[in-house]
Amino acid sequence: MRRRLREAVRLSAGAAMKPGHDYVIVARRDVLDTAFPKIQSLLIERIEGTAKPKRSQETRSRKE
Repeated sequence: MRRRLREAVRLSAGAAMKPGHDYVIVARRDVLDTAFPKIQSLLIERIEGTAKPKRSQETRSRKE
């Protein structure tokens, strides 16, 4: 899981990252079943702040 995310950042999302900013990427298990190009595009969207996907009911905080 970590290798796939690291490679996706290196190949595509790294260009979207702003210098002087820190980024924390939290992986979920569904990353293992997601196609690599989809991971790349989702990372770019999240880093650029263009999309915020809704969390599934199972991964939602219990506080909600």
